[in-house]
Amino acid sequence: MRIKIFVLAALLCCGWLVGCRGSSSRSNAGDDKSPVIVEINGSEEHLLAFERFVKSRLSDFEEQGASDPASNDKRRSQLLDEFIQRQLIVQKAAEKNIEPTDDEIRNALESQHKQTSAANTNSDGKNASGEAAQQNQATLQGSERRLEIYNDLLTLKFYKTEVLQNVQVTPQEIEKFYNENSAVYQGKNGFYVREIRVDSDADAQKVYRQALSKPGDFAVLAKEHSEAPTAANGGLIYYEAQMLPPVLEQAITPLKVGSISRVIKSNYGFHIFKLEQRGEPQPLDKVRKEIEDKLLSQKNQALIEEFNKRSLTGAKIKVFRERLGFNYTGNLNP
Repeated sequence: MRIKIFVLAALLCCGWLVGCRGSSSRSNAGDDKSPVIVEINGSEEHLLAFERFVKSRLSDFEEQGASDPASNDKRRSQLLDEFIQRQLIVQKAAEKNIEPTDDEIRNALESQHKQTSAANTNSDGKNASGEAAQQNQATLQGSERRLEIYNDLLTLKFYKTEVLQNVQVTPQEIEKFYNENSAVYQGKNGFYVREIRVDSDADAQKVYRQALSKPGDFAVLAKEHSEAPTAANGGLIYYEAQMLPPVLEQAITPLKVGSISRVIKSNYGFHIFKLEQRGEPQPLDKVRKEIEDKLLSQKNQALIEEFNKRSLTGAKIKVFRERLGFNYTGNLNP
């Protein structure tokens, strides 16, 4: 499971920072009269709290209603699994008296404010349409998500202090990765890109807006939406010059490293590319820090996933399927 921070730009404007300190998702549980949908180690979680979590996880540009009941069931089941995992970590953080500081909350708010501003701006630098802007504004408003901000920061801080304390990357690991990826770091005429390919222009435009909103999640979007064989690898692939059809190569060639192409149509479907790196030879000393960060991220993610799996195995979880309002198809409480 991948943990993300979702925070409210609106709260930044209102000056809310300290109001969440010392609270948790259970601080207002007595006021929540919605049905109990899951018990986690004897602690009750309510439908209203889950709905709040769902809102915080949906992309600003993603339709909240799925196109068909089966898709809706699948998506909400995945979100319920994430919600349970997050709340389990919140419990563990409370046991350790872990909580985010004012500075951590402030930084998260400012980061979301920048992301929201970028999401409301088109690639040509102009403001997004009124409809899109209003949708984004509606998604980001409301004091109901104050607890979501706090709990997401709490979860990340728990991972950092309890799971990822002594993670390191050795010089030998860096050198090995460099040698194993010589086509990327020592190539001459190619480019290293992530690709998302879908079958329809409507799907491509939807994913394109999400990619512009959160460029750092491009690999995740590729895994979730791409129909290309590279999807399992986050869309990552290396192309030598003139390997691609001209219409695709012409779209990639002018890109700067880290930038995202427009939607391109070809005989294979609709494509979106993110240029990760050009194929000019790069000595190890120049890319050492980049490789170290990449390997460190991989190790961190692996440790978090392993910890999550152990936590779920040892937890007592009961899902009340009849109270969910959808057909639960997730992995818990079969």
